[in-house]
Amino acid sequence: MKTIDDVFEPSRNSLNAIRLLLATAVIMSHSWLVNGRGVPPMLNGTDPGLVAVAGFFCISGYLVTSSRLRSRSLVGYLWRRFLRIYPAFVVALIVVALVFAPLSTLVDPRNSVDWESAVTYVLSNLGLFVQQTTIDHTLVDNAFPFVWNIPLWTLFYEALCYVLIGLLVSLIPERLLGASLVVLLVLSTTVSVTFRLWPGTFPAPVLDNFASLSSFFLAGSLLYRYREKVPASVIVATLLVALAVVLAVAGLFKPLAAVPIAYAMIYLGSRLPRSFTRIGRRNDISYGMYVYGFPVQQIIILVLGGATLPIWLFAIASVTLTVPFAWLSWLAVERPALRLQRYISRSGARKQVAP
Repeated sequence: MKTIDDVFEPSRNSLNAIRLLLATAVIMSHSWLVNGRGVPPMLNGTDPGLVAVAGFFCISGYLVTSSRLRSRSLVGYLWRRFLRIYPAFVVALIVVALVFAPLSTLVDPRNSVDWESAVTYVLSNLGLFVQQTTIDHTLVDNAFPFVWNIPLWTLFYEALCYVLIGLLVSLIPERLLGASLVVLLVLSTTVSVTFRLWPGTFPAPVLDNFASLSSFFLAGSLLYRYREKVPASVIVATLLVALAVVLAVAGLFKPLAAVPIAYAMIYLGSRLPRSFTRIGRRNDISYGMYVYGFPVQQIIILVLGGATLPIWLFAIASVTLTVPFAWLSWLAVERPALRLQRYISRSGARKQVAP
């Protein structure tokens, strides 16, 4: 039977297409929230947005672990990770504070920009840990007032996972990497299960968030480490997806579905039709879709001025109108930032040790 390593082509796969689909799912999932219609359809606490974020972390775990193992230095690896998420994150903060928020006052004069709040919105979030999601006196009549960009909160935990795998590869001999990943995955899953079944056991929600999201990242990392031994099978993929659904129905998706989702993401990335491999190969707008979807939705609600659209139509409009911002983010910020990689030595092709 072929393995994941046999069927997954690093230079020709559908993971960028899948990430674009996941970013779209996050936008669509938020359509209920910004319209004041409560939470989206879900299975015992698991909604499409949560599944999409889980998929993002699984894919990142697989690809970032590959990047770290091929990198000659921790500094070079961290520099590349920094360039991939941070510049576009900062620009998204500035665009919301200096473009979207002032624009909201033109659309609806009942809005006004509290410039001190706008400045602190940028400054307080520069560390990636989102401490302020609101700009005072804006979006005052929206169903979800004052709040501009909820999805950014996950990026802090993504960055922590980058640092974790970077240090792990630097400090642990490669022959012990797989065992170390297993131990960390079990630890993060245990903490996440504890939060789920016995709320209040740990006082810090940051620990809960990191434990649950890192479990998906670590599952992707583990799949990469053992890619030469894990079979690539549609039967296995189907059974694991079914298991993920069962876990969602049981209310245990977030603590326990990491391995099924990681396998499903990488298997689909290697088995989707070839036409999907062209999506995002040169121009990857998935990150831009993720960081601009929510503020675009809030502007749409503002423009509608109380008028309502069917959720499906609103979701389609949100995705469509986010695309130009995502393209601008890629062309003007993300792609130029990635060119700065050359200022620190590029990753070298370090010899791989068989798992």
